[in-house]
Amino acid sequence: MGRLESFKQRGRNRQNRKRRPIIVIGCEGNNKTEEIYFKNFNSRKCIIKFSTGNSTDPVGIGSDLLNFIDKEIGREDDDKYYVVLDTDVNQNKQDQIDKAKKLAMDNGVEFITSTPTFEYWYRLHLGYTTKVYHSSEEVQNDIKDKIKGYTKSMNTYPVLREKTDNAIKNAKKVEKHHLDLGQALDNENCNPYTAAYKVVEELIKRNI
Repeated sequence: MGRLESFKQRGRNRQNRKRRPIIVIGCEGNNKTEEIYFKNFNSRKCIIKFSTGNSTDPVGIGSDLLNFIDKEIGREDDDKYYVVLDTDVNQNKQDQIDKAKKLAMDNGVEFITSTPTFEYWYRLHLGYTTKVYHSSEEVQNDIKDKIKGYTKSMNTYPVLREKTDNAIKNAKKVEKHHLDLGQALDNENCNPYTAAYKVVEELIKRNI
């Protein structure tokens, strides 16, 4: 086989070779907290990508993710897709959250919320609590009391990594707490709450 034919054959082999599975995460365009954290799970076994777009509203974040999948990634059976967003509090955006959840579920995307903020996932590494938070700043101040030098842009994973199993258990316990009270999840009144553990469990499984 000549060099040109050999080159063409290698190209065909690459085209036919199935790519590695990808985890695609869509989060708020101007909020890098989630991206900083989840990037720590990138490995040869697990490719993590974040959808592009600058949307800050729940429906826009979901739409950005779907556009990114369709135009940049394509869909394969072993891929997983997540919308990860904060419900916040006193923002009157429950209607947007409900629409975004339906958009996600109708398109094979898992819908992951945290109330009031994703940083509550960090807090659960440091102990179980169902204390109601009235703002994202309250969560951050709670963490600052336990992690010296904590800032919103800090990569907390190296500090919290050994406590991940504990955080997963605490998050599931909080979820059960709300369900036992008859409280709907993915709702700003479900405070505090985070489903971030579902993404983390999947990423850990992919890296085993």
